[in-house]
Formats: sequence, C-alpha cells, structure tokens
Amino acid sequence: MIPHAKQLPVGEIYLAVRLERKYTLNIPQQDVWTAILGPEILAEILPNGKSLTACGDNGFDANIEIKIGPIKGHFKSKLNLFDLDPPNGYKFDVNGDGSKGQMRGAGEIQLSTQDDRTEFIFTATGSVSGIIARVGQRLIEATGKKLMDQGFENFKKRITSTQAA
Repeated sequence: MIPHAKQLPVGEIYLAVRLERKYTLNIPQQDVWTAILGPEILAEILPNGKSLTACGDNGFDANIEIKIGPIKGHFKSKLNLFDLDPPNGYKFDVNGDGSKGQMRGAGEIQLSTQDDRTEFIFTATGSVSGIIARVGQRLIEATGKKLMDQGFENFKKRITSTQAA
C-alpha cells in the first residue's frame, strides 16, 4: 500500500509502478532545496504537470495530463509534501481522478552534496486504474522514466537560468 494515498477501487484493473532516478546539479544544495518548494519550479519536476497551485501548507492542486500510447487522460489531483527535512528533501503523495481512471502515488526527493554538486534522487511508486492501466506496465514504466527525465531537464534549465540571473 502506498503511504498517505487513497485506495484504488476494488475490482478495477490497475497497475503499480516504481520509478527511481538520480541526477546531479552544479548548483548548491540550499538553492535546489529552495527551488523544489516553489510551485512554479516544482511544476517543472511534476511529470506532465499542466498547472500547480498552492492550497494550504505544503499542499497543491495539480492538473496532470498522462499520455501512454494512444490513451490520454487529464487528472485533477492533489499533491502534498510532508516530512520536510530542510535542505535534504521531503516525501510527497499525489492523488488524482480523471475520465480515464484514477492515479495514486507517493515518493521522496533526497538531496545531498557530493563534490560541491547537488545529488538529486527522485523515487516514486504509483498506481493507475481504468483504461490507462490496460495499456500495460512496460509501456507505463518506460513512459514514466521518460517523463521524469524530461521534468528534471525542465527543472535544471529553469533553476540554472535563475542562478545566472
């Protein structure tokens, strides 16, 4: 069971996925920490996040679009950050409902300094139900990893341009 996440409907077809990626940034850890708390930059990390709006302490309303193969779904979601450990990272959960099914997930962002660079580790587990789950786990995992890499590259460009300004 995913901590803090709502349960998917019983009797539905669903798939569980685990993703983990490690990235390195030539930016001080404290600056990365500050960036991953702000909705504008945090939205860059959120795979296929279309918008992210703060709603309360460490909570966000998110519109997420997922496209896997020929299936595309829009999810109105809630993203919550918890167990904040400045400047080392935090845990998160996300829950979303859409016309093509439901998504649930949880994960962790860990930051550490290695040779004057920031190591950024992103780990997430998630489940989807409905028509998206029927596409198949291998395709979902491949798409998830691709979206994580794209999200990180967007984040890296954004934070690097902020550092240069």
